[in-house]
Amino acid sequence: MDIRLLTAACAAVVSAACLADRAAPADDLSRRTAGVSVEVPLAPEGYRRPKDWKPVLYPRDLKTIAREESSNHIARAQKLMARVDKVNAEGRWHADGKSIDAHACPEWFVDAKLGIFVDWGLWSLASWCPYVPGERLYPDWYELRCGIDYPEGSAFHGMKEYHEKNWGKDFQRDHFIDLFRATRFDAPAMMKVFRECGAKYVVPFMKHHSGFCLWDSEFTFRDSVDQGPRRDLAREMADACRAEGLKFGFYDSQAGEWEYPILQADGSIKMLVENEKDNLRPYTPDMEGKASGKVAVRDVVREYIVPQAVEFIDKYDPDIFWGDYDWTSEAASNGSYDIAAYMYNKAEGRKEVAFNDRFGNGSPGDIEGRFTPEHPQKWLRTVRGDFFTDEWGDTSENIDPAKWHPWESCSGISKAYGNHWMETEDMVMSEKEFICHFADIVARGGNLLLLVNLDAQGAMVEHQRKRLLQIGEWLKRNGEAIYATRIVAPYATPKVDYTRSKDGKTVYAIVKEPSAEVALACELPASTVVSTLDGVRLSARCVGGKTLVSVPEPLASSSVPFVVKCTR
Repeated sequence: MDIRLLTAACAAVVSAACLADRAAPADDLSRRTAGVSVEVPLAPEGYRRPKDWKPVLYPRDLKTIAREESSNHIARAQKLMARVDKVNAEGRWHADGKSIDAHACPEWFVDAKLGIFVDWGLWSLASWCPYVPGERLYPDWYELRCGIDYPEGSAFHGMKEYHEKNWGKDFQRDHFIDLFRATRFDAPAMMKVFRECGAKYVVPFMKHHSGFCLWDSEFTFRDSVDQGPRRDLAREMADACRAEGLKFGFYDSQAGEWEYPILQADGSIKMLVENEKDNLRPYTPDMEGKASGKVAVRDVVREYIVPQAVEFIDKYDPDIFWGDYDWTSEAASNGSYDIAAYMYNKAEGRKEVAFNDRFGNGSPGDIEGRFTPEHPQKWLRTVRGDFFTDEWGDTSENIDPAKWHPWESCSGISKAYGNHWMETEDMVMSEKEFICHFADIVARGGNLLLLVNLDAQGAMVEHQRKRLLQIGEWLKRNGEAIYATRIVAPYATPKVDYTRSKDGKTVYAIVKEPSAEVALACELPASTVVSTLDGVRLSARCVGGKTLVSVPEPLASSSVPFVVKCTR
């Protein structure tokens, strides 16, 4: 069968499933949930303040750290930046958009199809946000929102009341650091499950927007070695990941943090809030509970953000850089290009690496014509990067298989980013729904970066483990139609998703609604061999522009999708 014949025959077929997935990016959640009442529950033990526990913060306050550490810290950062600048000036890859655009996504990434996004950090101790069925939820923003008294009608109404009920009025967000012990975290066991589920790469959250790092960083005291579990969790994960043959990724809030102390000429400090240059606020005592352990600098980009990311690249040699918090700053000045060019140059001639699209906001020339008037954007998502990213449809209007660029959906069996202790198995995707979701993404040319939300002390939640092992079993039988495949029209349709082999000799029809007869979206040439993946020939006939395939039991009554293989 000539793959071009199939593509041409199917090109006019409109994919209802694809169009549904490409709905307009979600509006602000508060506008869509006005009037939703929020009951503030009492959390179970393990997700509320331990009895008799006394609040603890890092022993040195921000002013003391600035006085004792900032000078040496800045000198160390400047020395490292001199090396970064030299590498990027002399290397193949330079710190500018044109050079970054010339870097190609590695084939191994396009072939991989399934990665794991480990969402775990200080927020996991609370593991809560107001639950709105069907909507994206962000428990991993708990630290920022727990002290804010949101008005009724807001999606976050009840956050402050919940926090005071379960953690106490005196509990500041950085008090979570002392309680973050990782007592149930087992990196080797976790990576084994990820390999068994069929994943090819893992991207753990290493630094979220509060700036708490899961590695031993020379550029902060706000990390898992100086505080909390007193363990280099990044090293544990990197080593365990590679022991299972998985690629290792680095999630970094590289475009900024919620707060950062800035050193003034007179030696005092002010706080840069939410990465906005005009949002430099006078120091107030409450900042000790929001930025504890951070070292004040004069230039947050060149004396903190870039050096810390480069430090991680040098120490752990990641295969993927997954940046975030990009909507708050300009790509030309936030250091993202410096980081990308450095990572590319360090890998050049040695291995292939991938960098996502969350560089920051672009120039008018960068984004001109890239977004619709109905949904204007300033960011470089779906504009620049080895692969584009999507969170439950927020960039889906720019994800078009017909204009394919490598892309990735970061989504999970639920819509919660971060563990939510109230979530149960009946509130998440079923095995069939999960497989269909995955197949739709692959059929549209994407990878699934599957969210795995760990609990307060680092254990995998049981219903997530169950789904992972189910997809692993399905991939053992059907992986030929997933791994190392490429797109073919009509991509994803309501009942059947389509992929093809790299050589174009085989098309795979992933049947999402099993039945005794399956309709494929075009007439196949008479010479086509139609079979199951294990080689059982299937009867097929062409009728009215479609190919009807007779399906035997037990496939016809399967509870999960199966694959029809069409080979010329």
